[in-house]
Amino acid sequence: MALISKTNPWKALVFLIGFVLLVVFFYAEEDWRGKRAWKKCKQELEAKGEDLDWDDYIPPPVPDDQNFFKAPKMAEWFIKPKPGSSRTNELAARFSKDEFSRQFPNAKAFTLAEITLVPPTNNTIAVANAADFELRYHSPGKAVFLPDSVVETNFSAPHFNIPVIQFESVPLDVGITNLACAAGITYVLDSNVISELAALPSVSIRWEYLTARQGLLALLNKYNFQLIDDPKTGVARITRKGPGAFPIYASSDVRKQLTESLENAMGANAIGSQGSALLIRPLNQIRTLRIVCHSENTPPDTEMIEFFTELFPQASARLGSPRIWVEPARTNSFHVIVDSASAADYLAWSDQFQPDFDLIREALKRPYARMDGDYSDPVNMPIPNFVNVRLAAQTLAQRAQCYLLLGQPEKALSEVTLLHDLCRLLEGAPTGKPITLVAAMINVAVTGLYVETVADGMRLKAWNESQLVALQKQLNEINLPPFVAEALHEEQVGSCRIIEIYVLNNKKNPKFPYWLRGWIYQNLVTVAMLDQKVIDSFEPVTDLVVPHIMDSSHHEIETKLSHLSPYSFFATIFIPNFTKAMQTTVHNQTLANEAQIVCALECYRLSHGDYPESLEALAPQFIEKLPHDIIGSQPSQSSGSASQPLHYRRIGDGKFLLYSVGWNEKNDGGQVVLKPDGSEDLEKGDWVWKN
Repeated sequence: MALISKTNPWKALVFLIGFVLLVVFFYAEEDWRGKRAWKKCKQELEAKGEDLDWDDYIPPPVPDDQNFFKAPKMAEWFIKPKPGSSRTNELAARFSKDEFSRQFPNAKAFTLAEITLVPPTNNTIAVANAADFELRYHSPGKAVFLPDSVVETNFSAPHFNIPVIQFESVPLDVGITNLACAAGITYVLDSNVISELAALPSVSIRWEYLTARQGLLALLNKYNFQLIDDPKTGVARITRKGPGAFPIYASSDVRKQLTESLENAMGANAIGSQGSALLIRPLNQIRTLRIVCHSENTPPDTEMIEFFTELFPQASARLGSPRIWVEPARTNSFHVIVDSASAADYLAWSDQFQPDFDLIREALKRPYARMDGDYSDPVNMPIPNFVNVRLAAQTLAQRAQCYLLLGQPEKALSEVTLLHDLCRLLEGAPTGKPITLVAAMINVAVTGLYVETVADGMRLKAWNESQLVALQKQLNEINLPPFVAEALHEEQVGSCRIIEIYVLNNKKNPKFPYWLRGWIYQNLVTVAMLDQKVIDSFEPVTDLVVPHIMDSSHHEIETKLSHLSPYSFFATIFIPNFTKAMQTTVHNQTLANEAQIVCALECYRLSHGDYPESLEALAPQFIEKLPHDIIGSQPSQSSGSASQPLHYRRIGDGKFLLYSVGWNEKNDGGQVVLKPDGSEDLEKGDWVWKN
């Protein structure tokens, strides 16, 4: 036993040495496997024509006199200062909305409407003389109606106020049946509604002094259903509300009369990119609408804001809705206030930037846009000053809108042309290298703002034929997907370069454990291959984007990164959420393509007095070639995705419907789907040009 005891330390030492050798061999093998995997990955990508050498993405030097960023003030304004730089952002300070509010303190807002709340009563005529409008608002059902003396339907059903309509734990289908019977309405249920009604809880609700028909409409709206009348058969249909329907029901008479009154009170208007309503009239010439609202209770501010945002004359414009809020006025009364400015005031304030814009125009005559700096390290290479680009673009867009409102389209064209050309500094003309994904998406956003401003001029019928031709030429130059595809390439290569510089080479981070190198190589493989899945979603030959392939790639990437692995921990940092970026890119490009067609449609209308029956009538006189829908159709077995035309039809009243099938790759008949916040849901419904 003594002999064994003396040999135990040797056994422990041998075990320890063996363990150390095992660990060394393990990490040596991991290092070898990682290097081998990275080498194989590069070979596979290079065989497909991909370039993984960051040096090839560094833009070559260009002559100073041909470089946008060497023109006076351009580097100072449009190159982001390095961290710790003492340089101030004076352009942003001058362009800011706060500076406008400081110089025009009376242009901050105007009171759109004063609403006085009164309880429901059977005698509504007495209060009508004191108001421009009298409404009945049933908050539990989020429904608004005109006074009962106005017949809102052609049906001959009874139109009298019921003192009390009350349900206590009544099945919804029973409540619908009772109200429809009292209103004299014959109806059928859609098949999907029958099953949904059975699953909904019982109804408990109380309303005073409203007609049976109004109660039925409010009840249906509360549960997201709607009543569709059929005057031919006299049999109405109850169905689920469409995805783009407003959350608050208002009869067509309410919407028409109130919207017309707002338009008459405000005059022509547009929604600026910074959220203000730009008005043709001075604010002191706009009369506040006086509204008496009969309601069982005080509606929440959110509901009043929601309702007036829907009814605002340009709520459906592509630029969105103005910023609206509610403030108490006196007892049982409140004001609906809109952030606004008169067009004349905004132009008077922003005229101070004309010398700055002239400098930018002159600088943009130079063919190159290359920033000075060290491009060898993607982390420290120069990048544009995105804040200043955004503020300059917003100011130009709002100036153009003001000129359009004031009947000066030639000046508006000058501003939107500069807005269009401003994108060149983001695109790194003429090489397009390097363009980061952030720069590419700012380019997408500025382009979207440009198209929206052009569309505002079309809504106002402000552009003449020569201006439409000029705009069509500018729109034809827009091609966003290749820039985003190039940015994704450079994100792929740049991410790998950063890992190599800061981790593998240990020059910037000498404390990083050397024994992790094998896993770092595996992370390079993961980053490169996952980025490649996104890049492969493009079809550059056919100029198409196929959403279901992108969605599949996104799902695969999410699945890969959802599991913790030493092979992918850097990938979780470097792989961007590209789906939103791609949706926005394709959507804005679609709007630009639609705008080209609309320019041709407007020229056709000016020439023939109306819009054509089909788009084929436009080419080649009014447009050289019709843009196709860049959303690719489902691929066939024999070929790749096929391009399809954009959908178009005349809809009467001097209007038309023009749309793409959108991200869901399905023709929804020109239906737009809205999110709860009122913005367009790009994943559902069609992408429709609003006119």
